[in-house]
Amino acid sequence: MRSFNLTLRTNLSEIVFFSAYGVFLFFSVLSTSLFYQYYNGTLNSLIMLASICMLVFGELFICSSYSRKQQIAIIIAVTAYVIVMRITGSIFATVGLLPFFVIASRKIDFNRIAFFSAIMMLFILLFVILSAKVGIVKNVAVVLLNGRRRAFLGFRFPLNPATITFNICSLWVYFRKDKIKLIEIFMLLCLDGYLFIKTDSKLCFVMTLCVIFAGFVLKYKYYSICNMKKLTSLLIFSFIIAFTISLVFALMYDDKSLFMRKLDKALEGRVHYAHRSLMEYGVTLFGEDIPWVGYGRDEAGNLTNVSLTNYFYVDNMYIQIMQHYGLVFFSAYMILHTGALYRSWKNEDLYAMVILSVIAFKCIIDNLSFYLYYNSFWFILSYVYLYNNRSLAENPAIKKLLRSVKLA
Repeated sequence: MRSFNLTLRTNLSEIVFFSAYGVFLFFSVLSTSLFYQYYNGTLNSLIMLASICMLVFGELFICSSYSRKQQIAIIIAVTAYVIVMRITGSIFATVGLLPFFVIASRKIDFNRIAFFSAIMMLFILLFVILSAKVGIVKNVAVVLLNGRRRAFLGFRFPLNPATITFNICSLWVYFRKDKIKLIEIFMLLCLDGYLFIKTDSKLCFVMTLCVIFAGFVLKYKYYSICNMKKLTSLLIFSFIIAFTISLVFALMYDDKSLFMRKLDKALEGRVHYAHRSLMEYGVTLFGEDIPWVGYGRDEAGNLTNVSLTNYFYVDNMYIQIMQHYGLVFFSAYMILHTGALYRSWKNEDLYAMVILSVIAFKCIIDNLSFYLYYNSFWFILSYVYLYNNRSLAENPAIKKLLRSVKLA
């Protein structure tokens, strides 16, 4: 009876979590599309409130006990929420709510979250694109001065659907692992290729290719690469390396240098704006609201008030977090993600290591991976720090034993 009650509580807690997360994910992704005009404002706040209320209900009445480690995680989450609320002035900022969803997932296998997220985000992506095709929302397309054509596909910026595609492909590669079939890899390549042709999001397209290619290689060479300890241990420092590269080039940028100008052009002005932002605003302990001006469309599909003269936006996620949310918040982000890579290395979870490393370097060119609905691998933090229900087959010692007797 006790075992039955425990199973019932576990199943119920998962239902509550996936319900809350599903509502949050669906409407958060839609908020990046032109559907946002239909529920922007009070209705959106009520939807976010309903999602959080479901999480709170699950925590108070189903998962009411907390270990010392989980209590520390809650303190970190509350601190992060207060910092974000202070900067954004919103109690429903998605960045502020993110830590609570991560903690609430502590009793759920990340593989299940990965599958749920991939399927749901694919559904939303196709729903928005088809809605734009049939005219339910605007199918905006622009031709830039250099002749570059970019379609928005029902979203507010061309990079939005491309980043969603990156997340879908990463989640599917992780979920399927060595069971992934060549037809699945081909379909992921087709999805990535289609989004590239339509949105011309070059850098995101390349990063998605890297994840798909990594999935293909790991399918056949997983344990061979696991045995390359020097190479795999280097991946632990991916976020630190990517941040160092970002900071060094941003601080050293000089428009008189031909190399710097070419690098900045290749990265579409990202180095110049990161340098300018650091020089003008510097870095504080708890962040500040910096008046960056980005390019895109509002919820109705109209062009935002931006031109070549007033455009000023930092796409580099490391620089943006450090300036916007401060050194305290940024330090916690770096420590937690580096620790997650280390634990994945200890657990021989090479898929997590490779995907997190790609995300780390992707953050040099865009800040969207900071948001839960663009980067579901935030949940890997809960998986490596708080989840305790792994099977014996996931134990590194058991893996080595099985390999030694040629059963793995």
